[in-house]
Amino acid sequence: MDNVCIIGAGWSGLAACQVLHERGIGFDCYEAGSQVGGNWRYLNDNGMSSSYRSLHINTSRKISQYRSYPMPEDYPHYPDHRQIARYLDDYVDHFGFRDAIAFRTKVVRVEPADGGGWNVTARHRDTGEETTRHYGSVLVANGHHWDPRLPEPAFPGADTFTGTQIHSHHYKVPDEYAGKKVVVLGFGNSASDIAVETSTVSERTFLAMRRGGYVFPKFMFGRAGDDLISPFLTRVLPREMQRWVMAALLRLTIGKVTDFGLPKPDHKLFNTHPTVSESLLPRLGHGGIVVKPNISHFDGDTVHFTDGSSEVVDAVVYSTGYRVSFPFLDESVIAPTDNDVSLFHRVVDPRNPGLYFIGLFQPLGATTVLAEAQSHWVADLLEGRAALPPTEKMYREIARYKKKLTDRYVSSKRHTMQVDHYPYLAELRQARREGARLAKSGAGAAVAPARADHRPEEVSVRIEADPETVWDLISDVTRMGEWSPECRRCFWRGDKRGAGARFIGINRRGWVVWVTSNEVEEAERGRSFAFRTTTNGVRWGYRLEPDGEGTSVTEVWDVSGQSEGQRKRTRSFAQMLLGGHETHTRELRDGMRMTLERVKAAAERQAGSRPGRDGESSGARAVEAVRVDTAA
Repeated sequence: MDNVCIIGAGWSGLAACQVLHERGIGFDCYEAGSQVGGNWRYLNDNGMSSSYRSLHINTSRKISQYRSYPMPEDYPHYPDHRQIARYLDDYVDHFGFRDAIAFRTKVVRVEPADGGGWNVTARHRDTGEETTRHYGSVLVANGHHWDPRLPEPAFPGADTFTGTQIHSHHYKVPDEYAGKKVVVLGFGNSASDIAVETSTVSERTFLAMRRGGYVFPKFMFGRAGDDLISPFLTRVLPREMQRWVMAALLRLTIGKVTDFGLPKPDHKLFNTHPTVSESLLPRLGHGGIVVKPNISHFDGDTVHFTDGSSEVVDAVVYSTGYRVSFPFLDESVIAPTDNDVSLFHRVVDPRNPGLYFIGLFQPLGATTVLAEAQSHWVADLLEGRAALPPTEKMYREIARYKKKLTDRYVSSKRHTMQVDHYPYLAELRQARREGARLAKSGAGAAVAPARADHRPEEVSVRIEADPETVWDLISDVTRMGEWSPECRRCFWRGDKRGAGARFIGINRRGWVVWVTSNEVEEAERGRSFAFRTTTNGVRWGYRLEPDGEGTSVTEVWDVSGQSEGQRKRTRSFAQMLLGGHETHTRELRDGMRMTLERVKAAAERQAGSRPGRDGESSGARAVEAVRVDTAA
């Protein structure tokens, strides 16, 4: 068994280290900082992690501790970052794998190696020396709370604001906001903590938010709130019953959020990631925080809000989340789209054998136990105790997962990788059992080896129409014959139109006609649409980005998910009918460009249509007629 590389020594990376160490699997762990802990190491010198001085965990000690190593009994229900950092140091020393961690060493490149495995290049932060080692597998545990995302696009006039603007990632202490007027934008845990903390020293703190939501207290009936959650509640009870039970508990313990000045939620309980705070509602009730809607624009020292109100303020703190990014991986290997990464059971990349992700999820629960469970499954795969199913089955699971997300959660980059604590633990247990069965029977199928020379083909065009108009045209597959120079017609299979939907495509090449089966993998209105041709393993994707008054559209053709048999058949087809693979690729690129030009013409015709009698353009009515319902 080849050695394994683990990237990162935070919550998740340490769980992977412990499991592999326990199993006797050789590994090297690279950590950019001088100590373990990631975001839980206050003033971490790794240049990425960040926490504020008053930070405490938002899940209780009972649910947050590693199963292999409980937290000390004298720890409070919700330890602070100093206690968590000490706990993680003790965890490493108890199991004795500190020597396997290369500190102050940053991974700068992870590349598929010829013949399989991965070449990992790491740079020592003090000497600048780079070393490259070959590994059979790489476990990525670099976290997803280190690359701050500011509002996209920036609010009009933000560049003229005379006060300070920072992301919550860089917030440390409230002292600098003493006597000032502060706007905190967001409604997650960090936004709530920072609004509460600054309100104790500021002249006035405003909490601005795009939508309302639910606030969960840390304590209920004298106990840590998440200690009341059980596998029975989250796995056995229907979702509506879970909502009823939790809503009743919230009414008994805190009442209605609207009684504290928060807007009424426009969604059901559990349809967004909850805000957990013991202090926010009391501060609202005492008038220490003023609730505002989303920011509209800036004008000098004034912040204008979408309800028409405005305030002269000194500082804005954006608690607007993070990007999921892997700077050491080339986009041809993996390229997150709006924080969306397509992974089998949130761990395995079907396209790249030996590449695994630990802790890449947003849990309703704690990271530690789930990262442990993920690491045990990966260890099974590394030891040959478990095998992966065929690629087709992995992609079907990914599509089902995305469909569940779009059915349940409001559309947001925050909800692209949600998992529920106990149901996800059960899912991983089932994955291990199924993997063991496949390994024993020999029925497991390996993923097609990654192609080191492969880069997806991309063609882009700018369209003078808004992203929603363009998306409505692209995502209506029944009109694909109007766009693609090869497609004759396409039609949906069944009534489903969102992620996981299927359709049949009838294509042509002169006198040759062939039929393809396709499955939708992404469908986020105005942002992305992608499907995979299951008959040959090719992925077709469209990315849409606002570009001034128009839209920048990129079409992507990606064959890296093909099996070896599919790859051979594609090359054979290209050789027989198209004069070789290079000719095929060139013609394909031209066809993609022609497709986008045809979409461009149709979208701009609709965008320029005259208004009808009801005030809407006739083009807008046409778009409504073909809109694809993604439940997003």
